[in-house]
Amino acid sequence: MHFQQSGPDAGAGDPPPGRAGSPRTILMVDDHVLVRAGLRSLLGQRFGDRFPLAEAASLSDALAWLKDHAHEVLVLLLDLHLPDTRGLAGLQLVRQLHPSVPVIVVSGLQDARIQDEAALHGAVAYVCKTGHEASLHALLERVEAIATGVGPPRAASPPRAARPLDDRLNKRQVQVLELILSSHDNQAIAHETGLSLGSVKNIVSSIFLVFNVRSRAELIGLFSN
Repeated sequence: MHFQQSGPDAGAGDPPPGRAGSPRTILMVDDHVLVRAGLRSLLGQRFGDRFPLAEAASLSDALAWLKDHAHEVLVLLLDLHLPDTRGLAGLQLVRQLHPSVPVIVVSGLQDARIQDEAALHGAVAYVCKTGHEASLHALLERVEAIATGVGPPRAASPPRAARPLDDRLNKRQVQVLELILSSHDNQAIAHETGLSLGSVKNIVSSIFLVFNVRSRAELIGLFSN
């Protein structure tokens, strides 16, 4: 996890002091170094003297940091294609773990269907990172609107399974849940995690118990509504 804080009093690599009720960090989650560098420059020029920036190259890194710092986040900028998640599964998991954190999807996918689905899953905005001036301007204006309180409110809680999961799932269970939501079967999860097939089956069963479901379809349905 890489953290960058702006401001003359910022210590290199030190996170800003958390202040409940006063979210102030912009968290960028993207695995491409050049994309993060571009966003860092763009956001720094507009918000550098107001909000520190945090960066993560994977969803797991972002979730690890959010576990203790979610209350500090003004907005999370999320790519849909990361090393450890694909499609809307990452958005779904962030929304379930941290329903109060506003998420703006920043993706290279210009697909109206995906944009609509992202909105249904709780994204407050969807911006295409095409590099066009209009897209970049739209991103800045969305962040500004959230910062000033005149844009989308802090994201509403999902209708089901809305209680934060940090106290219900351990790190390995969260990892397996994420892969289930990405449509991985048990064999694929075993390959991805390095676990034995038997261990994967046991973890999947424990996740079913946590959410009181009896099938993958039922579990995925909790995160799709």
